[in-house]
Amino acid sequence: MDSRRGFFTSLVALATGGGKEKKPFHPLLPGFITEKRDNCLSCTTSACKNICEEGIVIHTESTVPYLDFSRRGCTFCGECITACESDCFIAEPITKIKAEVRIGILGCLAWNKTICRSCADVCNDKAIQFNGLFNPEIDTQKCTACGFCVGVCPAYTISIYSPKVST
Repeated sequence: MDSRRGFFTSLVALATGGGKEKKPFHPLLPGFITEKRDNCLSCTTSACKNICEEGIVIHTESTVPYLDFSRRGCTFCGECITACESDCFIAEPITKIKAEVRIGILGCLAWNKTICRSCADVCNDKAIQFNGLFNPEIDTQKCTACGFCVGVCPAYTISIYSPKVST
């Protein structure tokens, strides 16, 4: 009985995108240089947070800045890069966040035969494609992990994960 329950629990976890990570993943700002972490932690101005027009940068005394997609997404405007006084970002423009976006199909309204296109409507990259009226899928080649789809999902089934490591 326990092995059957474990099997179905793991199946549900995989289908909803869960089960792989216990802690929430907070993507770093585009272009952040992780080797400059100490410079960033000594920053007292939070210039990157204050300049973000989308209001998605979270920066506290004990954390490097990360993105919170619960309300909006990243436009890749680059203002956080130019505002940083601690030289923590690469100079080139960044057009992709190091993260993976997944749709939890068990909770997704469209996957459960309710017409919903909230995620696709806000996707500027056209990375979310529907098979007919239902069943949205993310084209990983087009997806920039900007996060706009996360906050608009009425079922809260779109999540951001640490990127897969290629072997």
